[in-house]
Amino acid sequence: MPAESPSSLLTPAERAALAALAVRAPAAAQAAGAPVLACFAVPLPAHDPLALLQVRTAGDGSAAETALGAAPWADSAFRFYWEQPRAGLALAAGGVAQRIAADGEGRFHRAAGEVEAALRTAVCGTADATTDAGGPGPYVLGGFSFFDRVDPALWPSFGAAQLVVPAWLTVRQGASVQGLVTALVPPEQAPQAVQGELTAALLSLRGAVRAAATAPENGHGHNRAFHAEAREDGRSQWIEVVRSARERIREGRLSKVVLARALDLVCEAAPSPLGLLRRLRTAYPDCANFLIDPGAGQVFLGATPERMARFGNGRVQLAALAGTVPRGDTPEAEAAYARHLWESRKEREEHQIVVDGILSAVQGLGRVELPEQPEVVRLSNVQHLHTPITLVPERPLAMLALLERLHPTPAVGGHPREEALAVIHELERFERGWYASPVGWLNARGDGEFAVALRTGKLAGNRLQLYAGGGIVADSDPEREYEETQIKFQPLLSALASE
Repeated sequence: MPAESPSSLLTPAERAALAALAVRAPAAAQAAGAPVLACFAVPLPAHDPLALLQVRTAGDGSAAETALGAAPWADSAFRFYWEQPRAGLALAAGGVAQRIAADGEGRFHRAAGEVEAALRTAVCGTADATTDAGGPGPYVLGGFSFFDRVDPALWPSFGAAQLVVPAWLTVRQGASVQGLVTALVPPEQAPQAVQGELTAALLSLRGAVRAAATAPENGHGHNRAFHAEAREDGRSQWIEVVRSARERIREGRLSKVVLARALDLVCEAAPSPLGLLRRLRTAYPDCANFLIDPGAGQVFLGATPERMARFGNGRVQLAALAGTVPRGDTPEAEAAYARHLWESRKEREEHQIVVDGILSAVQGLGRVELPEQPEVVRLSNVQHLHTPITLVPERPLAMLALLERLHPTPAVGGHPREEALAVIHELERFERGWYASPVGWLNARGDGEFAVALRTGKLAGNRLQLYAGGGIVADSDPEREYEETQIKFQPLLSALASE
């Protein structure tokens, strides 16, 4: 009995749509004189995207994958996860169709040009009559380092800017789940080869989705023992750092600087990054829970409360988030902390500097809407002052162009920007890497969101480095600033203790 061909596992409409896409993509590449992205979108059954990432990392073992041989990508080359549980949004992705990297001064601009060209020339298709024009087109995922250069020995394969069009992606928005498979097609590639590559990718993705439905949750078990390694930025050293920064502010050199410290942990055994992420998304449903793995043995993950920019429906949602107090053990204690946050001159000053910095960055881009006063928002373990800001652009605005204007905001850098960055270079005792930097996603339709990478850690085997910081102004109390960083370490510390 002859072996069943892979294409026979698709519906007639899918085979026809893939065949048409396979003809269009090489023709578009020939017209452009360069490779183009070919993207095919399909609806998928409901599934947990985090379980899918677990299955794809391990190999799904499905009948389709067994019959087809190895999938046409290597998930070890790139993994990405993004979930905002309260908003009902989750993305899981792996493999590399196209990688865009840049470093040094002008990295945002250079990356933006390559992303724009990749998305503009992409060729998309779908057999789903409810999805228009091939869906949202390819997605671009990744982020940037805090400074325009990063030490490759400490952050291998991350780079100062790394944005990836993944080979496979699933997007869950509410009850709707869509899958996308993408390939980079050179001008000389034959249509049959394009069709075969996308067919194999689609069947393997569907097999992984089926396997994810029954996959055991990753990372549950006994509490994981760990200990902190001694660092130069313990309590006494940190207090001296804050005092030094406060002295520079009182001298009039700047009005605010955001300083951070690192906490190095060594575990008895390597924690599961997906297990940590699973617990973060449960504990922090109002945050953007993310994971970025460029494939070199280190994973960057966290649960960040701070949006940098969200594009959608012709509007850009921004946010100023600065000023922090604990939640409190009782409703009365929590209310007292919130009153202090609202009434504190130091906290209000720190917050207003962030608001003013964002407004200055978007000046001239369009109409800006914001409330007269900030609000107090409550997360699982802290309370923040928060001012939502909406920008209605007067003309088309690219996500990465806006990020270049915004980063770093005074919430993670300081004010004035250059003076604050000089103080950070002088006083901080670790490599920030991607901490406090823009991470997120965008697509060819113009939707997307980038957040500020806070409440984060970098995992390499059994070693986990956590990051936390705080805004220093003239009235800052060094002891309280130390306690604030301790609170901000808690998301990942708690997730690790539950491992």
